Amino acid sequence: MRVAGLDSPPAATAAPGVPDAPMPVHRGFLWLLAGTLSYMLCQWGMVVVLARWGSPEGVELGQFGLALAWTAPIMLFTSMGLRRVFATDTRADYRFSDYLGLRLLTNVAALGIIGLVVVTSGFRAQTAGVVLAMGMAKAVEAVSDILNGIFQKHGRMDLMAGSFLLRGPLALGGLTLGYLATRDVVWGVIGMGTGWLAVCLLYDWPLASRFPGGVGLKKIGRGLFPPGSARTWGLLANLSLPLGVVALLTSLKASIPTWVIDHHMSVGAVGLFVALAYFHAASNRVVSALGEAASPKLARLFADGDQEGFVRLLARSLVAALAISGAGLAVALLFGRALMSFFYGPVFAVESGVLVALMAAVCAANLQTILDYGMTAGRRLRVQPYLYGAGAILLYFLCATLVPTAGLRGAAIALGAGSVIEMIVSAVVVGRALSGLRAIQPILEGP
Repeated sequence: MRVAGLDSPPAATAAPGVPDAPMPVHRGFLWLLAGTLSYMLCQWGMVVVLARWGSPEGVELGQFGLALAWTAPIMLFTSMGLRRVFATDTRADYRFSDYLGLRLLTNVAALGIIGLVVVTSGFRAQTAGVVLAMGMAKAVEAVSDILNGIFQKHGRMDLMAGSFLLRGPLALGGLTLGYLATRDVVWGVIGMGTGWLAVCLLYDWPLASRFPGGVGLKKIGRGLFPPGSARTWGLLANLSLPLGVVALLTSLKASIPTWVIDHHMSVGAVGLFVALAYFHAASNRVVSALGEAASPKLARLFADGDQEGFVRLLARSLVAALAISGAGLAVALLFGRALMSFFYGPVFAVESGVLVALMAAVCAANLQTILDYGMTAGRRLRVQPYLYGAGAILLYFLCATLVPTAGLRGAAIALGAGSVIEMIVSAVVVGRALSGLRAIQPILEGP
């Protein structure tokens, strides 16, 4: 069923070289894995550039990190998970142009909020410039994100991965050239954003426009703002807002252990924990790539009432996530101390036990991530803000209780305990969604 008052756009045929044929989930996962790993390495490279060629006090890196800390939650909230909602919109209740138009509108709102933050926070001029430049760069990347939704919905994870494979190196190259040429982080971030803009205009948008429903650059005004757009965006925002709240809560949750460690321990302990927690985050990003690859098919299976197929694919994804998590835990157990000493130095190697605890915690976190994609595919969106809001509160109290007595290991244990509880609740939500599907199955099949 489509939204009242909206006419479907004329059917379009994918252009030569861009077939509208989804690839198998395992191939899509491998493509997204390559793209995700490349993007993560380039992000790490930006930190290396600013740390190695910046001032000894790390002012430039601090400004860059502060800009990310302020802009990421705002951009994630205003994104409202629109790409994920579009990729799992199997009934085509809304056109792609509705999603893209709303994303451009929320970008304007996000930049307004970031500007207000800069004005009211009393930043120095240099830091304010970095925050504003980061906001504009992230707004460009947000447009690429929603355009990638077309690739994801049509099962072309290779094209989505291609965007990551281009965005990472071009952003790293732009930041490096901009910063080294001027020794000004503002121009470094502008260079990074320029790289993202090139990918958006020369890769993402041209390819997305070739798929059914895509909007070409020449038709952007006519395609994005038809009569009734405001009402349509309101309905779509009401549907997607829970995922925006989830993204905001997830971003804030990532900071909770750091805040508590800083309060009860020291800045040095914060740096140590962040370095160790990078492996936790990397494992979860790999599993997220698996969830992204599986989510369109999960949504189709759920919409078709194929409970058995949905459970089978979800189970395979959970097993793969557990295997990835187990491999990371095994490496931490066997080689954690040696790896920490090699990459970070002997001071970090002393805390290899914390790395093991973090990799044990990510086992539950990765399983919960797959269940999160299952909830979205089953259109269980409104329960998620409550789930992650309660999870954030629980994580704070666990950290506040365990960090003063157990230090960094306590923070790792708190992450693991919180993830286990979120995993159990997510499994219950997915189970209830499947129970509802089972209840309507006889109606769908008919007498």
